[in-house]
Amino acid sequence: MLKEVAALETAGFLKTHYFPFEQRNRRVKAFVPGSGATWKQSNLSWKEARGTWNDYKVSVLFEPLRKLLGAHVDAQHLDSAVKAGCSVFLTSDKTDIWSKREAILALTNIRVLHMPSELAKLRQMADAG
Repeated sequence: MLKEVAALETAGFLKTHYFPFEQRNRRVKAFVPGSGATWKQSNLSWKEARGTWNDYKVSVLFEPLRKLLGAHVDAQHLDSAVKAGCSVFLTSDKTDIWSKREAILALTNIRVLHMPSELAKLRQMADAG
């Protein structure tokens, strides 16, 4: 999480959240149920885990995302964003996710932005509200 993204969140322009499939991010406090997450992937304690296992089921877009991205965990990240109602997905992954941003937008209506190179775009979107 970049300081600039955290500042936009503190100012109330956006809300960040994630599911810790691969690693924890102490700077992001809001968790969403991870799409198709296993307990091993969760990196959460029982106290931190929210909802029921039904909340962790994949959406109908998971399989098309998996086919598009090839990587199961990348599809899980994006499908979690779909289920959470996100309009923007921030990534540092230019190869597997960002490079397919137009197809992801067409499929999910989620804009994929690369951080930090597209921070100015994120600021513009936040200002436009």
